[in-house]
Amino acid sequence: MIRFLIKKIKQKGFLTVLKLCFLRIVHFFRMIRTGYGFKVAVKTCIGLIKPVEYDTLVRSREAEISHPEGLEYEPLVSVIIPVYNIDDRFLRPCLDSCMSQTYRNFEVCVSDDNSSMESVRKTLSEYESKYDNFHVVYRKENGRISVNTNTALSIAKGEFVALVDDDDLLEPYSLLEMVRYINEHPETDIVYSDEDMLSEDGTYRHDPKFKPDWSPDSFFSIMYTCHLCMIRKSMVEKVGGFDKSADGAQDYDLIMKISELTDRIGHVPQILYHWREISGSTALDMSAKSYLLAGTERLKTAAMERRGQKGRLEWCPLKEVVQCYAVYDTEDSDKVSIVIPSKDNYKVLKRCIDSIFTVPAGVEFEVVVVDNGSSGKNRSKIEKLLEQHGCKYIYEPLDFNFSRMCNIGAAHSSGNIILFLNDDIKVQGDGWLARMAGHARLSHVGAVGCKLYYPKGHMIQHCGVVNTAVGPGHAFYGIDDVGVVMYGGRNLLPYNFSVVTGAALMVERHKFDEAGGFDESLAIAYNDVALCFSLLEKGYYNVLRPDVSLVHYESVSRGFDADDSEKTKRRIREMEHLYELHPSMKGYDPCFNPNLKNDNADFRYE
Repeated sequence: MIRFLIKKIKQKGFLTVLKLCFLRIVHFFRMIRTGYGFKVAVKTCIGLIKPVEYDTLVRSREAEISHPEGLEYEPLVSVIIPVYNIDDRFLRPCLDSCMSQTYRNFEVCVSDDNSSMESVRKTLSEYESKYDNFHVVYRKENGRISVNTNTALSIAKGEFVALVDDDDLLEPYSLLEMVRYINEHPETDIVYSDEDMLSEDGTYRHDPKFKPDWSPDSFFSIMYTCHLCMIRKSMVEKVGGFDKSADGAQDYDLIMKISELTDRIGHVPQILYHWREISGSTALDMSAKSYLLAGTERLKTAAMERRGQKGRLEWCPLKEVVQCYAVYDTEDSDKVSIVIPSKDNYKVLKRCIDSIFTVPAGVEFEVVVVDNGSSGKNRSKIEKLLEQHGCKYIYEPLDFNFSRMCNIGAAHSSGNIILFLNDDIKVQGDGWLARMAGHARLSHVGAVGCKLYYPKGHMIQHCGVVNTAVGPGHAFYGIDDVGVVMYGGRNLLPYNFSVVTGAALMVERHKFDEAGGFDESLAIAYNDVALCFSLLEKGYYNVLRPDVSLVHYESVSRGFDADDSEKTKRRIREMEHLYELHPSMKGYDPCFNPNLKNDNADFRYE
């Protein structure tokens, strides 16, 4: 550990390392305070300071995986490889990795896009003469990537096609594991795997992409399915194959179109593909190919038009994340009901209300405050405040039950969209409400949340919730958000999360009713989690929009549960009840990869 710290001090400087250690100590005490055991907190924080070497870790894990020896259903799989002027030191390892598959019912279909390098034709001819299931088309003119891939596709006879780049590598069992998934889920139209990066010399693996299960909003933000991807050939043909107008982003365009025809999309959470980084390639730097950026913007614009979705695209302001995402329009008929539970909290509530009516919302709204029994003095002050702004005030004395208060507020509201908002929130950012509402209107979307900061800075309080093995936890909790790219840009781009916090949770009214509203048997904790679980079970996808960031003066009114042993016991009881209500969700999160460390929500693999 001492040698590690000395190395880091030399690399980053003493003050930077000192700050890192201080943050880890703060994180340790937060974990203790919020109910984690001492050993878990220690291991987690040491892991944060001293990460495990991925290359070593992944190889040891892969050695423990058992692979099937025989499958009942063995469809022909066509491996599609578009080739163009690729050096032999990259092409041969790629072809060898394909031809050495333990799954035997496959063919390799290659199209050479009129390469000028003599070694390409020589190598392809050699493999063609050596293997009966290796087929090549030699194009007479250069057509670029989409046309070239379509040429390879034209000779494919398989029921499924697997897409491979000419400089990347498969594992020997890659096709076998993909076909195993199809045996378990025979209706599947698309299945994708996890992947990692391979150094140019092929000796070092790094930067793993541990992906979620199918998450349509995440996919619209970023092409995360990538490789290995296996697609039912009839679906590829149905959308017309690869579109040359999307060159550079042709795979993204293809999956985008097919996902509009089917949601039978599966995920194998294993590293089955190694994406080689070569200077000048998009594996090394997405911005290296400018036409890819233009293609991405065109295909997303076209997708919104096909889907009848009105809105605009915005590029992520942080230059390290070269992605654009959608901001969806609301309709003139939309009205958002902002439901705020509150009691004896005049100053806190006033700050919240004043901010709502000061910051442009971008959409029509009403405010409904539900008071479960403020004192006479506070009630009078609250009434005057709300009357001044034309808000509804529902005064109904009862024991604190957040779920009950939210349901009462929803029943007294008139909007087609409801935002449940804590009274200790301060809103900011012009158009904040419209950004959330436009997304909430999409037919496949359930709950929509936003990013929450602690006061006086950009420390994250909420950026989505992960349903970990030890219970629901806030992703990236306590991390300073300035200039930081968290796992795949989840703090910057709209992503699907299984849960968003009830401190700022938006949902269309009919979906809220369909899910049964808030479960009133969960009076204080996990009621928002239960609602999100119910929406998932109804087939909806919950979304976090981090481009909306509000300030949360967390637990000003009630205090922290972990500060009181009885509150901690009550929280544990409510978590047990949560999983009694939703047993299929215990220890499972479709938006979180099982290869990631499952006792915290920071998307780490150590």
